[in-house]
Amino acid sequence: MLGLAYSGLEFKAGLECHQQLDTKKLFCRCPTILREDAASGTVKRFLRPSASEMGEFDAAALEQFQRGHSYFYEYHNDTNCEIELDEAPPKDVEQQALKTALEVALMANANVLKKIFVMRKLVIDGSNTSGFQRTALVALGGKIKIKNKDLGIQTIVLEEDSARPIRKNGSEISYRLDRLGIPLIELATEPELHTPEEVKEAALAIGKLFRLTGKAKRGLGTIRQDINVSIKGGTRIEIKGVQDLEGIDEYVRREIGRQKTLLEIKEELKKRGVAENDLDQKWLDITGVFSGTQCGFIKNAKQSAVLAVRLKNFKKILGTELQPGRRFGTELSDYVKARSNVSGIVHSDELPAYGISEKETEETKKALSCGQNDAFVFVVAEKERAEKAIRIALERCKAALRHIPAETRNALEGGNTEYSRPLSGSARMYPETDLAPIEIPQKELAEIKKGLPLNEEERFLLYTKKFGLSEKLASQMKLNNFARFFEELANAGLDPTTTATVLLNGLKHVKRMGADTNSISNEMLKEFFNRLDKGEIKREIYTDVLADWTKNPQKTLLAILSENHASSAGREEVEKTIKEIVEKNKKLIKEKGTHATAALMGEAMQKLKGHAGGKEVSEILAKEIEKAVKK
Repeated sequence: MLGLAYSGLEFKAGLECHQQLDTKKLFCRCPTILREDAASGTVKRFLRPSASEMGEFDAAALEQFQRGHSYFYEYHNDTNCEIELDEAPPKDVEQQALKTALEVALMANANVLKKIFVMRKLVIDGSNTSGFQRTALVALGGKIKIKNKDLGIQTIVLEEDSARPIRKNGSEISYRLDRLGIPLIELATEPELHTPEEVKEAALAIGKLFRLTGKAKRGLGTIRQDINVSIKGGTRIEIKGVQDLEGIDEYVRREIGRQKTLLEIKEELKKRGVAENDLDQKWLDITGVFSGTQCGFIKNAKQSAVLAVRLKNFKKILGTELQPGRRFGTELSDYVKARSNVSGIVHSDELPAYGISEKETEETKKALSCGQNDAFVFVVAEKERAEKAIRIALERCKAALRHIPAETRNALEGGNTEYSRPLSGSARMYPETDLAPIEIPQKELAEIKKGLPLNEEERFLLYTKKFGLSEKLASQMKLNNFARFFEELANAGLDPTTTATVLLNGLKHVKRMGADTNSISNEMLKEFFNRLDKGEIKREIYTDVLADWTKNPQKTLLAILSENHASSAGREEVEKTIKEIVEKNKKLIKEKGTHATAALMGEAMQKLKGHAGGKEVSEILAKEIEKAVKK
C-alpha cells in the first residue's frame, strides 16, 4: 500500500552512501583522529576554478568562486602533514583502504576495473586545500539485496574526505584539516527506490555491508548519505550529507512534498497569467520609508540601503509552505544568502513583522506601485550587494515559472533541506597527474575473494555454535569492527567469551578512562590476549594494563607489567594483607560473623589492586574470618 501512494508521482530515488574507513589517510599516512584542542597554526588560501580538458567550467565551481570567499585551515603539527596543506605531492593510495573497497565490490558482485585511475574532482567551496578532491572509480555494477528486490549498483568509488568546517564569519570560512584525507567508500545505487521506506531500507543494508569489512569507522558523521530524488514533472535534486539513518525516509518525504508544491506554484502562476517579462522590474531604493523604523536589523545596518522590487501577481506565493516552517520566500532567501553574501530577504507575505509596521508595509507597496495581487521583496545591504541580491531573487522567481531547478541541497536537522549550489557536471573531473594508474592483478583479486568476510547470519551461527558465545554477545559482535579479528583469535584457541567481552566492553571501559585505544594495534592486542589467557595478567586489572599501555605504546607489554603492575602478589603477601583487614574490622565480624566475607571482599580486592585473583582472595578471607569468629 505504501508504494501506491507514490506510484502516481513516478517517484524514484537513488543513494550515494559515503563511509569513512578506519585506516591511515588515503594519500598520506597521517592518523585519522579528529582534534578538538588548539591548533598548531593556520594558513589562509584563495581558490579559483580551472577548466576541464574540454575547456569548460563547472557551474557549481563557478558559482562558488563568485561568492568571493577566503579560507583558513587549522592544522596540528603532530597529526597533519604537508600533503594535506597541498605543499607536497600525494603518496600512493593507502593499501588497506583499497583492499577494503575491493572487498565491498566483490561482496556486491560488482565488476572491478582492471585499471584504477585517480581523478581530480573540482571543489571550490574550501573543503579541500588544493581546490579538488582525489577520487578513484573502483568498480561498476553489482547488486545489494533489500527486502523486496535486488537493488542495482552504479559505481563503487574510493575517495578522500573533505576538511571539517569549523566556523564562518561573513566571507571568511575556517576549516580543520583533521578530517581531510580520511578514506571514504562511496557506493552509488541505481535510481530504483520508489518509496521513502525503501530508501531507508537500502541505506541500512549498505551500512551493514560496509561494517562487515571491519574497517568502517563508527560514530556520528562517519557515514553520510546523499539522496537523489525526483518526481513526475520535477527534476533530480541531490540532498547532501544526511547523517541520521533513522530519519532518512523523512528527508525523502519532505523533498517529495517540496517538489509537489513547487509544481503547484508553477501552475498557479500560469493561471494568473504571469510571464517572465513581468519580472523584469526595476528595483527602487526605499531607504527613506524606514527613516524612523523600529526594525532592529534595518536601524542597525550602517551604510546600507533598502532596495525593493515588485513581483507582479505573486501575492501569497511567497508565503506558500514548501516544507514544515519553510516557505517559497525562504527558498528565495536561501538563494540570496548563498550567492551574494547578503543575510537574506524580507517579503510582503510575512509583513508586518520584525518591527516593520503596517504603515511601512503600505508605504513600500505604494512606492513600488503594487496592485492588489502583487507582492514585493526587499533587501538591506550595502548598495552593490543589495542590487546583486535582488537580481538573484528575480531569477529564482522566473525559474518558478519554468521548472524546478536541478540543485544540491544541504540536509538540515529534522528532515528539511536548504539550497547549497547547482548540480555539478562532468566538467569538474580530470586526471590526477601525480599518481600512476593502479593495476589489480587477478591473482590478488582471487586471494581477496577467498578471504571475504562472513555475512551476518553466517557469523551469528559460527559465534554461537562453534565458539559458544551467548546470543547477546554474538549479536553485538557480528557487525562490530573487531568481528574478523575476534574470529582469528578464537580460531587460534583463545577463550571466545573472554576475548569477545574484552573487545566489546573492555576497550570501551578503557576509552572511558580517558585512554586513546587507537594507539593499540591488533598485534599488540594479540600479545595481550595470550598473556591474559596464560594468567600472566589478572582479569581484575586488565583494563588498567591496557590503559597504561595506550599511554606508552612504544614500550613492550612486559615493561608495562613490570613497571606498573609488578607480578602477582605471593600467597604470604595476600594472607598478610587480609589478616590486617580482618584485624581492623573486628567489630563488623563480631556483628555479622561469617557473613562479613561479602562485606570485606571489596576492601580486600581494592587493597591488593588486582594482584591476586578473586577466588584466591575469597578463600583466604573466609578462612581468616572463620578463625576470628572462633576466638
